[in-house]
Amino acid sequence: MEATLKARLKWVDLYKETGDAGYVCRRCGISRPTLRKWLKRHQENGVNGLVDRSRKPRFFPTQKVNQQINRMDFRA
Repeated sequence: MEATLKARLKWVDLYKETGDAGYVCRRCGISRPTLRKWLKRHQENGVNGLVDRSRKPRFFPTQKVNQQINRMDFRA
């Protein structure tokens, strides 16, 4: 198991044991929003929810040429 995954699982388990988010955040050196994010993902998907997700954007709003135009052949 990866080190980051182990750490996130430790945060979740410690919160479940104590029920005190402030204590977990102080002890582990994380912020409350970070703890809430990982708790929510763990509740939704279990241990698999603690795995990193891709940060690649789904949409590119500044993209000037759409894919359909890009595929067109403009030769005369």
